[in-house]
Amino acid sequence: MRVSGNTAISGSPRAHARRAALLPAVFRTILPMVTLLLGLSPFAPADDFWKQKPPAQWSHAEALKLVRHSPWAKVEIVVFLRRENQASYSIPTGTKHCDPDAIDPNGNCLQKGRIEAPLDSSRQLDGAPRLSPSTAFLVRWESAVPVNQAFARLEELGERALAAFQAQAPRLPADRYVITAKLEQPGFVGFEPFAVTPAGSPDLRATLKTRRGTVAPLEIEFTGTGTSSSVHFFFPRTLDGAALLGPGLDAAEFTLRGVGFAVHTKFTLDPEFLY
Repeated sequence: MRVSGNTAISGSPRAHARRAALLPAVFRTILPMVTLLLGLSPFAPADDFWKQKPPAQWSHAEALKLVRHSPWAKVEIVVFLRRENQASYSIPTGTKHCDPDAIDPNGNCLQKGRIEAPLDSSRQLDGAPRLSPSTAFLVRWESAVPVNQAFARLEELGERALAAFQAQAPRLPADRYVITAKLEQPGFVGFEPFAVTPAGSPDLRATLKTRRGTVAPLEIEFTGTGTSSSVHFFFPRTLDGAALLGPGLDAAEFTLRGVGFAVHTKFTLDPEFLY
């Protein structure tokens, strides 16, 4: 079957113009009616269950999702930093992705921030972790109403141990924003970045950055032991007398650095759900 290339619709140009002018108004009328008939909100995605039903109706999986994979909880891959002057660890791609100025006379890439498992087993204790399995942290913005409702819901469902394993912040001061970092996947034996030992607490540096500036935590608190250990950072809510977060939808960037590693997380925060 052959179709002619002339697909013009018959009728006068003025009539077409009138119909085209009416289309936006028609769609503005029809779209809300369709969403109401289907029982859907035009503003909330279907998986934003915390906007659509009370905490008492959340399932076990939904409550767990809020404290692990939600706008306030994210699993982030840990980046291991170079510890020596030499580029001991690099992605095994030779010099293909290396800055030409960072290649030494022996053909080794000296570029910073590259990662590779050590080839010499004698250096295993000082080496960077292998790329697989990866090392990951669970980073959670605790100062959010749905997060705390989710922890309460897990306990209601008889999941007290599971809730405790997710390392809820021990307290939520009204004048602090609280962020928790928990070791989600060590990646290799012996990596316990938040473990407190008789020698002292881990050396950690954390910052919280918004459009108004960058702040450091006023307090740091450690909980748990060994690979189940976690750290909680208590950031100020103001900077130079002004609110750290704006009155509308805002973004915040959390950065954590330890001895030889770093992790970075971005949050998009709706003030409607913040403490």
